[in-house]
Amino acid sequence: MEKKRIHLMVPAMYSGGQERVVSRLTSILKETYEIRVVLFDQTIMNYPLECEFYSLDLPSREGNPVLSKLIMVLRRIRKVRELIKKDRPFASLSFGHGANIVNVAACAGLCPSIVSLRGYESLLRLRRGMGVADRLLIRKAGKIICVSQAMADELADMIPEAKNRIDVLYNAYDPVEIKTLAEQPTEMEAWFTGKTVLITVGTLAPVKGYWHLIKAFSLLKKKHPELKLLHVGPDYSGYGVKLKKLAEDLRLGTEIRFLGYRDNPYQYMARSQMFLLSSITEGFPNALVEAMACQIPVIAADCKTGPREILSNDYHTKATGGIELGDFGILVPAMTGREDYDPGNIEACDQMLAEAADMLLRDQAMAKHYAEKARERAADFSYAVFKEKIIRIIEQ
Repeated sequence: MEKKRIHLMVPAMYSGGQERVVSRLTSILKETYEIRVVLFDQTIMNYPLECEFYSLDLPSREGNPVLSKLIMVLRRIRKVRELIKKDRPFASLSFGHGANIVNVAACAGLCPSIVSLRGYESLLRLRRGMGVADRLLIRKAGKIICVSQAMADELADMIPEAKNRIDVLYNAYDPVEIKTLAEQPTEMEAWFTGKTVLITVGTLAPVKGYWHLIKAFSLLKKKHPELKLLHVGPDYSGYGVKLKKLAEDLRLGTEIRFLGYRDNPYQYMARSQMFLLSSITEGFPNALVEAMACQIPVIAADCKTGPREILSNDYHTKATGGIELGDFGILVPAMTGREDYDPGNIEACDQMLAEAADMLLRDQAMAKHYAEKARERAADFSYAVFKEKIIRIIEQ
């Protein structure tokens, strides 16, 4: 029996969460569907694809004026419509704001479109004045996938008529594969030896709130001079310069290591004593669950959205005002969103993050407990559950 063809659309294969999901989908769904990935730009391929792909060769360019951006969107829509007419996919799934807009417009009258809202920033964009056109387009999507229940609830309130077309699909992970990769040696074995390492993983960008983490680390160093902080993740925009200067201003230049992008972050996670997430907003943070799969305790800012649903059995609970010992990890109050690189300005949220980490460092029994609960929780987000639900969404 001939397989149905499915399009997966994403701007480029950057080393981010949505790109990782697309990469995994090409593996998870290849036995069920004939998959084709549609890229705006093929020059960046940081994750493998287990299928053929099409490139529109229409990459994004930072700083383009509004008119130029609009023309680029229209060119993408035209090329995708031509591709859909030729390829005749059963459905087209898109990932990320730009891809969602192109997908819904290009699929109109040709095939069902399924859009995926990956981060809370997507909802903030829809709320803003410029989001009116976006909301009109999203209303036309056949299905809308949110990566957290909290996001789905807010979207249903924003667009009530779309409520029955909204689905929640948590990201999927393979604990066995992560464990295998975590056991591989690093090029930094000597650096890890005899040190207490705190780790964070993610793209260097303001939304990750890393200035809060660096300031919290500066407080921790006063109590735990042996500590080191390791960051793993890419720096596409050069934003890391600000963070490195803050580290130098706090006299932490040799205590914080920015490793850059790595194909296998798990080997560094597994050798660390704790994972910290300081994001201003998230969607469903991959790195948090992956660290949990590496069986290390985690502390996360109670931001919108994702951390609470991952670390607590009741995501409806009001955001924490202090240190909350969750079911599977520790939550601290949300970080403030205003960028602040003044080394002398320590905020209450920085202090709370440092206090939570200090508590785990001093209480080995608690750290061991949360390491085990982390591994247990990570197993809930399996490929099998993910595959069953994504197929149901597509077939509907």
